[in-house]
Amino acid sequence: MSLGAFLTRHLPWRYARLYYSAARPVRRLVHRLRYRPMPPGGWGKGWRVLVFRYAHQPRRQLHVLAPVDGDQFDWEVLRLHVRGAPWPAHAQEAGQLTGVMGWAGHHTCVVTDEYGPQRLSTGRLVPGEFRGGVDVGLVLIDVREARLEAADPA
Repeated sequence: MSLGAFLTRHLPWRYARLYYSAARPVRRLVHRLRYRPMPPGGWGKGWRVLVFRYAHQPRRQLHVLAPVDGDQFDWEVLRLHVRGAPWPAHAQEAGQLTGVMGWAGHHTCVVTDEYGPQRLSTGRLVPGEFRGGVDVGLVLIDVREARLEAADPA
């Protein structure tokens, strides 16, 4: 039983309301401390590394290269690369789990070796609020600049 259910069942509403009015600012403060805020203009335009954490294993992170336009995916660039255009080479952090952006039906997804395709939301890329996953919960914790490697002139 959750604390909210206990309060609504066993306390008069005026006391439970005090709990809810005090808990909301505390949740906002914890969210601000835990996740980096989105910059005013979004994340910019170009390639970014989306850093997700597994909901059931908070210490594990999944890094995914994705095209971003402001506060959402750049759908035109993503569509080109999912349909066969080569992905840009980028420097990955050593020891981190990596995933690849994919497209399944009408949904974007992240494909991992462990869990296969995990569906993503089409919402805004706001850390802590952007979530995804079918078999495993993914929570966006950060959006970082991608360190793209220069293409070899052949």
